[in-house]
Amino acid sequence: MPDKNRSRGPRAAIVAGARTPFVKSGKAFKDLRPLEMAGAAVRGLIDRHHVDPEMIQALAFGVTFGERGRPNLAREIVFANKLPPEIEAQTVSSYCITGLRTVTTIEEAITAGRIEVGLAGGVESLSGADPDSFREPSTGLSMGEHAEITRKAWDVSRERQDEIALASHRNAVDARDRVAHEIVPVAGVTQDSGPRPDTSLEKLATLKPAFDPEGTITAGTASPVTDGASAVLLMSEDRARAEGREPLAYIRTTEYGAIDIADGLLMAPGIVVPRVLARAGLRLADMDLIEIHEAFGAQVLANAMAWEKGWKGEPTEAVDWSRVNVSGSSIAIGHPWAATGGRIVTTLANEMKRRDAKLGLVSICAAGAMAGAMILERD
Repeated sequence: MPDKNRSRGPRAAIVAGARTPFVKSGKAFKDLRPLEMAGAAVRGLIDRHHVDPEMIQALAFGVTFGERGRPNLAREIVFANKLPPEIEAQTVSSYCITGLRTVTTIEEAITAGRIEVGLAGGVESLSGADPDSFREPSTGLSMGEHAEITRKAWDVSRERQDEIALASHRNAVDARDRVAHEIVPVAGVTQDSGPRPDTSLEKLATLKPAFDPEGTITAGTASPVTDGASAVLLMSEDRARAEGREPLAYIRTTEYGAIDIADGLLMAPGIVVPRVLARAGLRLADMDLIEIHEAFGAQVLANAMAWEKGWKGEPTEAVDWSRVNVSGSSIAIGHPWAATGGRIVTTLANEMKRRDAKLGLVSICAAGAMAGAMILERD
């Protein structure tokens, strides 16, 4: 399948990104409104990267649990942070792929030639979320219960789940200095609360099942409930050059998709990743770095098995786990739903620049049996 994006307009460049620390819900950020956290991420990006707000033409920002009386949170971010009122703004809500969709929204505006500079991002305050917020509306089951169904269907072992969780923590701890420049201090907090340097397979093995007494998914192999916000600056390739900014990476192509929930609530990456690779004319083995959102260790492993086995299409090569989530991911760092996409895109783009990697893949599952995937490239 040819890369349809290659015939489109100017390439969209990831120029910079910033985020708040990701903090366990009910803790340091429990009294912060989404608008406040979103503003911290946006202002942090603008200030740290010396962005003239007058050049920003559009803002797409996501939130799953918004603020009452602020249905278009994106526009309120413009007003609250005294950004130019001419910035058009839209709010996006699509569960865990919300942040990726806002990046795509700005990217598509750039490639269509409508704008040259835009901001994307997302924010989530899960401190006030009730238990029903974590249930799939169409089934009444929690995400963890759905993940247990998938774990059984794909015969994912407890040991491999624990190994995924351990790698997430170890990589996140090792990457703390590397990603520190992405994080804007908020409310006296300077780093993510989740990564644990003392995590071990032995400690993970002692945890009890969290969603099914007979299951194997534990709190240690699930992403924690988290508050936080992220923001990403995108420019057209020509505008970035004119501004004297070196892009971290360019967006090569994107793909979104959905499946029947009966096939697995979090299994849509099983079809979306093969599609995005085919669209780009690339193989999984071509990816120098791979970012797989860790809703659950079991979901990560089941999706990888689906790619390798050709679940609903052609099989991919085996996943090279040494290339996966090299800076940690959601099990360790946390998962404020709408903010995760911006974190992943920013961290991947920065790591690609640091390593001079040519290709990077993003895979994010979402409730509602949806998923998004994106390929970043560097010349």
